[in-house]
Amino acid sequence: MYCSKFTDNALQDVKTLPKSVRNALKKEFEQKLHVDPVSCSEPLRGDLEQFRSFHYGDYRVVFRIFDDLKAIAVVGVGKKDAVHQTELYKQLEMMARSGKLAETVLETYRSLASRPKS
Repeated sequence: MYCSKFTDNALQDVKTLPKSVRNALKKEFEQKLHVDPVSCSEPLRGDLEQFRSFHYGDYRVVFRIFDDLKAIAVVGVGKKDAVHQTELYKQLEMMARSGKLAETVLETYRSLASRPKS
């Protein structure tokens, strides 16, 4: 089983979601993402090629897998629009180009690596 850790930006994204969506996503994490994050998601390309996207209805969850820690780092959650795009991808691409996304993922990785082993 994998665990998940949210970046500060991803936590802010989640807080803006309707409560019913937050609860449903929590179940999806437990039943799918924490069991096998690769088979239930799609790889991204370009500036986000190290990340994957999990689709739940009109929502997208962007994350990176750390197999060595059996963990995923969630970097963003957003709703797609009518042409199946989401502002989330654009924001994350801008963060990737500036290096800020790498910084937040590294910080998340370090916090995961320092957690006590169970």
